[in-house]
Amino acid sequence: MNFLTFDSFISIPILIAFYYLGALIIPALLWTKRTWIVKITDVLTQSFPIVTSRLILGFMFLFMGFELMWRMMFEMLIGYFKMIEYLQHIAG
Repeated sequence: MNFLTFDSFISIPILIAFYYLGALIIPALLWTKRTWIVKITDVLTQSFPIVTSRLILGFMFLFMGFELMWRMMFEMLIGYFKMIEYLQHIAG
């Protein structure tokens, strides 16, 4: 009954499941689209041959940054819901 009246949250296990789902699917999608990414990098390296290593490092840092932001977003949401549960525990 608490679930139907929104007195209890199911969000934390669901958020953890979506985090792992995204953490596995995003790299898998990039792997399947790697030929597209390689074509783009080939065009850029032919146009600007000096920036080849910078381009590869930039892609790597960008990917790691997005993965870190993905993790931080879910940590913030989980912390928010845990704070709400704790405040409800104190009040009731």
